[in-house]
Amino acid sequence: MKFWQRLTATLVLVLPMMATAAENPQTVVQDATNTLLTRITKEKATLKKDEAALLRVVEENITPFVDIDGIARSVMGQYFRQATPAQQKEFARVFKQSLVRTYAKGLTSYEDQKIVFKPYKAGTDTQKAQVNVDVHGDGGQVFPVTFQMQMDKAGKWKVRNLILNGINLGLTFRNQFSSAVESNRGSLDKAIAGWMPDTKALEGTSAGGGKTNKTAVQ
Repeated sequence: MKFWQRLTATLVLVLPMMATAAENPQTVVQDATNTLLTRITKEKATLKKDEAALLRVVEENITPFVDIDGIARSVMGQYFRQATPAQQKEFARVFKQSLVRTYAKGLTSYEDQKIVFKPYKAGTDTQKAQVNVDVHGDGGQVFPVTFQMQMDKAGKWKVRNLILNGINLGLTFRNQFSSAVESNRGSLDKAIAGWMPDTKALEGTSAGGGKTNKTAVQ
């Protein structure tokens, strides 16, 4: 199983924790992970056969807890200010669609790897938080995942960026979008229409599943 698929499977498990407001993010992550894991285990056979159901699960359980507009704005980078409101809105829509499909692939890739949540340490900014997770492979590998979150106006935590095994996903996608604009001779419309995140840089490393489906805290 490719590294990216393993990590997206992990994201599927831990993102729903963002629904709870003003709590210790580490505690919420663990509780929500175990809850969603039960659903994945129960429905996995059906989800593998029914793509529509798979996409619906992601839509219902993942995207509400991700700051789609904020991440899309960051990915567009310098081009966000150059874009019209219509182009900004369209990229957010396209970005969300690509996110749903990417996470959907990871959903059925979960194979009981051990997930260890690092102790939560609050920062000086009460509106931002960071949750650190280690994914343990069956070969002894440990792959760190960092969730960078921000509290919205309603007091709910939402994902703003991810760092997967040292790779800053937001920065990687921003560079990819910039390259897409350049390859399309500065056309934002073409870059937006053809957007699809390239995850090749995140693949090639296997994080084999462990023999337990339990999460742990160090």
